[in-house]
Amino acid sequence: MVLGSLVVSLRTLGLIIFVFTNMILIILAFMLIYMVWRKAHEKNFSKYRMLSGLHIRRTVFYDGQIDPETGIPLTRRLKRMIVKKIFRRLFTEELISAKKNINGAAAINLKHLYHQLTLESYALKKLSRDHWHIKAKAIQELTLMDMRELKEELFAYTHDRNELVRMEAQVAMVQFNGFEGLRFLDTITYSISEWQQIKLLQKLSNLPPVHIEIDGWLKSSNSSVVVFALKLARNYHRFELHDIIITCLDHSDAQIRLQAIHCLGVIYTDETSVHLISRFWREGLPHQLAMISALQNIGSEKDNTFLGTLLHNDNYEIKLNAARALASNGLKGQAVLMDHGASDDQLNNIITQVRGEIAA
Repeated sequence: MVLGSLVVSLRTLGLIIFVFTNMILIILAFMLIYMVWRKAHEKNFSKYRMLSGLHIRRTVFYDGQIDPETGIPLTRRLKRMIVKKIFRRLFTEELISAKKNINGAAAINLKHLYHQLTLESYALKKLSRDHWHIKAKAIQELTLMDMRELKEELFAYTHDRNELVRMEAQVAMVQFNGFEGLRFLDTITYSISEWQQIKLLQKLSNLPPVHIEIDGWLKSSNSSVVVFALKLARNYHRFELHDIIITCLDHSDAQIRLQAIHCLGVIYTDETSVHLISRFWREGLPHQLAMISALQNIGSEKDNTFLGTLLHNDNYEIKLNAARALASNGLKGQAVLMDHGASDDQLNNIITQVRGEIAA
């Protein structure tokens, strides 16, 4: 019986060793196959990169006349290779990378090459994909390669449900059409994020300013559109919109009211300060501080009395900013500041600080 158990144990051990040995052999075989595949892949990748770089450099330095029919001269090898997905993806990435750092005639040549190889057709196919990051990257690619002939196709994505896809499409519209590209604001229902507003304003800052009607945007039911329109009015000094901006001070959205206050610090009339002061006590601290800051820029002697009352407010920030506003309002404003500081130690310290800022 003991002998039989020993035989069974030996058979089991032998089976385990057999299975274990085969597993090791299979793993080694897979490792060998992977190493061979990786070596071949790296060799192809290196070859693809060299070929891509060669044709992109040729295109950048091409100084001949580009034939509308035949385009830039291309090798048969490139035409044959471009249909391969792996090569096409690498070539497109190299082309985009070069376009980012080049302008002038060389950039135009790269655009011709991109179009000549019909690479935009592959980007357009990506727009039908379900994955938002693929769509966003495709729009970014078409924008960078200046495919403005496709702006109608891209416009639809300015209302896409995904924020990043919308952002890329909106930036594309501004790049292709300048200020006119902002027409998506007429119908957009999604909110425009603070970051997107910064991107759009940055894009517009590189363009020569033109007159564009933004009155309708200041009355939009989309609060983010109103906020963005106020920033446009402020940046481009649209003084004729002053009265519409004043109405934004009574908007139900606090962000719109705050942006309107900032805007009125730049776009103002002799009566602007009256509108701000009349609404001062109904607002919270951030809006009140913004109003005082605006009065510092646009205030006159008639506002000194109101600013003087703020010097005895319980809030230190209000006191400090009111003191700065009075100090910037000429000799009479400074006189009011000195009169109020006679019996208030905290205010005397503030006055000393503000006088030091003026002297600096």
